[in-house]
Amino acid sequence: TWQGLWFASEKPTQQVVVAIHGFGRPLEEMGNYLPLYDAETAMLSVGIIHQNGSQAPPAPRPPGVLEPDLFQDALQAWLQELGMKGVPAHLLGYSLGGRLAMTLFERHPLAWHGMILLASDGFKKNPMYRFSVETALGRATWGWVDRHATWVRKVIRGLRRMRILPAHLEHFALHHTESHDMRQLVAKTWKTHRQFWPRQAETRAAWATLPKRNVHVFALFGSRDAIIPWAWSARWRHLSSSHVRFVQIESGHVMRHP
Repeated sequence: TWQGLWFASEKPTQQVVVAIHGFGRPLEEMGNYLPLYDAETAMLSVGIIHQNGSQAPPAPRPPGVLEPDLFQDALQAWLQELGMKGVPAHLLGYSLGGRLAMTLFERHPLAWHGMILLASDGFKKNPMYRFSVETALGRATWGWVDRHATWVRKVIRGLRRMRILPAHLEHFALHHTESHDMRQLVAKTWKTHRQFWPRQAETRAAWATLPKRNVHVFALFGSRDAIIPWAWSARWRHLSSSHVRFVQIESGHVMRHP
């Protein structure tokens, strides 16, 4: 069950943007980007599962794993219920939401009339994610961290004092281990969306459809972003074409400032 916010267009709607937020971010935040589109654009800001009121169905061993095709079907049905049948639909994804958007576009390119990625996850799967989500030992380790969080957080601060851990990684680690609820949210969100990882060959095929339809993809990276650095897109930039642009802007990971 997904929750969302609907932002109506100022003029009769000619296009709709499906916006997917980043980890732990509110639905309202994505609405800040609507003025950057023209006045005929409406927006559906969608809460990812386990956040902003969106819920996964009960399962014997929660959390369940979400199929990208199920998310795609749900979004298309939702837009139809909102009276947007036949209206060109675009994707806007920030951080974790960008990874989800990339996967949807890869799987169903003809369903989307464009995509903008902001500080998007999905270009590189970091070792911590691989270990904690894709291995039994990693999942067990995260459970151990949850039970011994006070000691773990002391170690994180100690590594920072010894200058072994960069400041941005200390902040990132402390934020995501600050409480039992937060640690559970991390585990559930990562596991539920673990099939949302774009693949280069499939993305190349999806992006090959763009010129004929005159559809564009933009991937924006912050020049000061220490969470999703520009370098992570290196292996993807060769997929670029006249209808795909990778761009750096003067920004950190947070891109909601003017």
